[in-house]
Amino acid sequence: MAIIGLTGGPGAGKSLAAEYLKKLGAVVISGDDAGREVIASIPSVLKKLVRAFGREILNPDGTLDRGRLATIVFGDRQALLTLNSIVHPPLLKIIKKKIEGSRREFPRKVIVVDAALIFEWGIANWFDYILVIAASRDIRLERMVNGGLSKKAASDRIASQIPQKDKIKLADYIIENNGTRTGVKKKILSFWEILNKFR
Repeated sequence: MAIIGLTGGPGAGKSLAAEYLKKLGAVVISGDDAGREVIASIPSVLKKLVRAFGREILNPDGTLDRGRLATIVFGDRQALLTLNSIVHPPLLKIIKKKIEGSRREFPRKVIVVDAALIFEWGIANWFDYILVIAASRDIRLERMVNGGLSKKAASDRIASQIPQKDKIKLADYIIENNGTRTGVKKKILSFWEILNKFR
C-alpha cells in the first residue's frame, strides 16, 4: 500500500487524474469533499464564516453559497487567510480520519488524497509520494474560463496558490497535461505501473 498526495494548480487537470486513478483501483479521498463535509457536519464553522463574511454568503435556504464565498476570498489575500483559518483545521482532521479509515478498510490498496493545497497545508509528510499535475498557465486559464469562470476569477485562483514551478520542485513525480485527455491518461497509467512495481 502507498499513500499518494495528488496536487496541482487550478485548471491543471488534477480532478481528471483522480478520476482515472480511481478507475485503476485507487481509493481516492477528495479535499473538496472534505471541505463540504466540514460545512455540512460542523455548524460552528458556517456560523464563523457568516460572522467573518456576512450573510451574503448564504443561499436563501441558509446553506453556504460556495460561489459567492469564492468571489469574496479569491483576489483578497486577507479574506482568504481568514477563510483558511476557519475551515482548514477541521478539514485536515477529516482528511486524516479518512486516510486512517481507508488504511484499515483497504490495507492493500493505493490511497490517493486529491487536494490542491497539500504544500500550503504543510502536510506533504503525510504521503509516500507527491504527484503533481502541471500545465501551462494559458491552458489552465482557458480551461477555467471554459468551465464558467471569468478570466479575472481564474487568474485570482491561480494566484491564491503557491506557484506551479514551486510545486514541481517539491514533487516526487510530475505529469504534464498540456494535451488531450487520452494523452494524460496514458501518462497516469505509466505512473500507476511504476508505482505498483515498488509495492
